[in-house]
Amino acid sequence: MTTPFDLTGKRILVTGAAGGIGSATARACAELGAELVLTDIRDCSALAAELAPIGAGASAHLCDVRDRAAIDALAGTVGGVDGLVLNAGAIAFDDWESLEWEESFHEIINVNLLAPMQFARAFLPAMRTRGGARIVLVGSVAGWTGGTMSTTGAHYVVSKGGVHAFTRWLARRAAPDVCVNAVAPSATATAMIAGQPAPAVATQLVPRVAEPSEIAWPIAFLCSPAASFLSGVVLDINGGAYLR
Repeated sequence: MTTPFDLTGKRILVTGAAGGIGSATARACAELGAELVLTDIRDCSALAAELAPIGAGASAHLCDVRDRAAIDALAGTVGGVDGLVLNAGAIAFDDWESLEWEESFHEIINVNLLAPMQFARAFLPAMRTRGGARIVLVGSVAGWTGGTMSTTGAHYVVSKGGVHAFTRWLARRAAPDVCVNAVAPSATATAMIAGQPAPAVATQLVPRVAEPSEIAWPIAFLCSPAASFLSGVVLDINGGAYLR
């Protein structure tokens, strides 16, 4: 018996698939029956092999999201997809007064904000013809609050606030053929925040750091037919760290 959450027959592309949230999202979508197209600057062929027998198959593709030509080439190779999960991200904890900070700024903006724009531009035309396609971006609670960690950088905050704004812009541009939404997680137990001061979670309604799967399942939901009347939404997944 199928449900509105079923992804059988859907092709879902996940960027940053080798990371914590990306790999968890790929696993969630595979469990719901999707075919996965995994992309990362790192090799994720082992993950593809793991997921192939779970869902409807999986393939791995190396792609540097900072390279527009590489993204366009990937779109030509992969073809149409039903779900585009724009998860690849970067974070930096450097001092904005340092001489190198501007270089870091451009790196963070290129990965977190410009890359999703490039992917959307490359894949949207074919997605319009699929029927019920979805784009899901990954913002951050930092884009609302300015950051929940003392070391959160201005460039990261600005990039994620930009993702929230771009989600709304793209939702209007892609309508009515493709629904576009985003998630805004709070601190999540991934390698990106390893070694940093503990996030301030004591005052959250759910006083702990999120697990990657707790971000992944809402993303899978946004890729599914169950989210057919959601568009332009930034879904907060923050344990009550920020209420709006």
